[in-house]
Amino acid sequence: MTKMPRALVISTGVRRARGGRRDAGAFRRLVRGDRDALADLYDAHAASLFRHGLALTRSRSDAEDLVQAVFLKLATTGAPLLAVRNPANYLHRILRAAWIDARRRPAVQFEEPADLDADARAFDCRDVTEAAIDVTTAVARLPAVQREIVALHLIEGFSFREAGRITGVSMFTAASRYRVALERLRQMMGRR
Repeated sequence: MTKMPRALVISTGVRRARGGRRDAGAFRRLVRGDRDALADLYDAHAASLFRHGLALTRSRSDAEDLVQAVFLKLATTGAPLLAVRNPANYLHRILRAAWIDARRRPAVQFEEPADLDADARAFDCRDVTEAAIDVTTAVARLPAVQREIVALHLIEGFSFREAGRITGVSMFTAASRYRVALERLRQMMGRR
């Protein structure tokens, strides 16, 4: 009996609320010197930022370093935080900028993980079924720009416009990258 290929079905599910007013209040508190505000922002956004970093780097330690860089920058920015309209987008843009800076430094080498399957399981951090592991492995094999859009749109719930702003591309480019990523995932899953 031959194994039938599974159809790839991806649903965006429910859009996650990103407490914009609460975050803006935390930014104001942070500018006034309230260090508890930094902890509140960390609690609200660290997991999302970590997943975004993991989509970019495919390395848990590099993703943790990127999250640390975001909150270090946040702690030292000061008054310009008062002008931020969308705190969640701002934090993700800082993370992406830190990733770009790290890739530009000659001393930092981002290596492709030796075990894509183990790295893919780390991507979601939850016990998942075999089919979900197959999808996660396929996502881990996508190029970084496509993995990033998939993570921002599908996992974090950002619209294409928001994901485009975070990544520095138009919403049409973000949507195109997402469509290409889904097509590649369908092709990869069809081979199994």
